[in-house]
Parts: sequence; structure tokens; C-alpha cells
Amino acid sequence: MAEIPIVGDRVRITGPMDDPAPLDIGEEGTVTAVLPHSWGTQIFVSWDSGRHLILVDTDPFEVL
Repeated sequence: MAEIPIVGDRVRITGPMDDPAPLDIGEEGTVTAVLPHSWGTQIFVSWDSGRHLILVDTDPFEVL
């Protein structure tokens, strides 16, 4: 599991995602919200590409 970022952190996708329309490896964005749940954490990101896809703590990403 990746380090959980905080609002304002920059993140980068580091591997293939298990999503029907995944982000590209290397894509970066800025964290706008972090919501913990009983099953894990949702990480809302403003992606530099303009995409809208929420990360979960098991997705392949790193905090920059």
C-alpha cells in the first residue's frame, strides 16, 4: 500500500490501474481531499490532464 497523501500533495501513477479507463503511468496531479472509510481511503485528485478519477489507497501511486 502506498503512503497516504494529504491535501496539497502531488501524486504520480506508478503502475497499471485496475479500472476500465485507467490513468496513464506517470500521470501527475494534486490531492484535493482525502476521505477514510472502513474499507480503505479515497483520494481525490485534480489531475494535470483534466481527468476526474479518484484513487484508492491500493492503487499504484507515489507521493512526490
